[in-house]
Amino acid sequence: MKTRGTAGLKYLFLPVLLFSLLLASITLSVSFKAAAAESEKTPVVVNPTPTPAPAPTPAPTPKPVQKTVEKKAVTLIQFDTKQLSIKNPNASVKWTSSDPGVCTVNNGGLIQAVGGGSCTITAVKETTKQTKKQTIKQIVTYKWPVKVTPLSLNITKLMLIRRRQGETLSLNNKNALHATSWSSSDSDVASVSKSGYVAPHSEGTAVITATWNDVTLSCTVQVKDATPETLTAFRSPKLAANQGKVILAGATLLDRWTDPYSAFGSTTVINNAVPNATFRNWNKWYKKLIAAYNPKAVVLCLGTDDIGAGPFISGEQAAAKMQNIIRKIHEKSKKTKIFYLALPLYPMNPTAWEATTTYNKLMKDYCKKKKYMTYLNLTPHLMAGAEPDDFFFKAPYTYLSSSGYDVLEDVVVKKVKKAAK
Repeated sequence: MKTRGTAGLKYLFLPVLLFSLLLASITLSVSFKAAAAESEKTPVVVNPTPTPAPAPTPAPTPKPVQKTVEKKAVTLIQFDTKQLSIKNPNASVKWTSSDPGVCTVNNGGLIQAVGGGSCTITAVKETTKQTKKQTIKQIVTYKWPVKVTPLSLNITKLMLIRRRQGETLSLNNKNALHATSWSSSDSDVASVSKSGYVAPHSEGTAVITATWNDVTLSCTVQVKDATPETLTAFRSPKLAANQGKVILAGATLLDRWTDPYSAFGSTTVINNAVPNATFRNWNKWYKKLIAAYNPKAVVLCLGTDDIGAGPFISGEQAAAKMQNIIRKIHEKSKKTKIFYLALPLYPMNPTAWEATTTYNKLMKDYCKKKKYMTYLNLTPHLMAGAEPDDFFFKAPYTYLSSSGYDVLEDVVVKKVKKAAK
């Protein structure tokens, strides 16, 4: 028989059991969720490598400040040098040439002209400037336009008259003045001095060469005989101005006076004498070879080829013809002072001595009567007693020697220069 107490416990046990089952179920669910959550976490690694801290982001580098400076153009002649300069030359500078075949430049800015043409010299200067916040690089580019003129001669073709005034050749670079080597292909036609002076000697063609710094240049020289045509056609334009000139006019005696130019110094002298000329010739030539220049003074020496070598005429006839030419010259050039140079007696032509003596005497008397005339008495200075002195004459003794021309210079130059002032 069951008791009332036992029955009561029976009914009490059932709810407790249900509650316990529910509590266990809840606990199990919570534990499962916690385990699942724990499994999602990063597993703990024993002794891991530490992760480096990220580097700080650097400040942006400022761009260089750039500037271009255009410099004044430079003009050079081949083989010239020139020093270029910039401000603060101690900075880092890079020098360059756009064409080393025209000019080169060294690290110090010294340029040298190599050949003809144009190029640009560039200097790039880099500096830095420190501010409170940053360092700034500055780049300045300097540019020089350069033009180089090739080495050249002042004259490449030249026409000269035999035994007349020559011409001086020169290179366009002044540094070559005393360093140039000169030569002539035919010194009998035209010779050249160490200073480039070309002297004409005989008819023909010669090539004058100038060498400097391994560059050789040439001038072709054509030498012509003295004729009215060549004397007119080839005369230098600088002598075309008619004032302040001395004209030498006549025949062989003056034609062979090779250097009256040094003797007259600063007084310009033009030798228009024509070899073997006669009075008849000068009646045609006096206008273009004398009067056209309107000279301050003219020296006349004419008659040898008429009295001796040409168709023989007397001293009286020769004087009349000469005086006629003088009148014509005076009519054209009223202010010109006219000098008559007495004819010498040539050792190899004694048959003409008497006529020549008469001719000189008549001309001396004529000169005394004319204010614009002066008689230059050359003959006595070339004599040894009653006969001409061979010392003053050149074989075959129908021309003056160098000593004879020294005498002629003494007789002529001083008086004529005074009149030409």
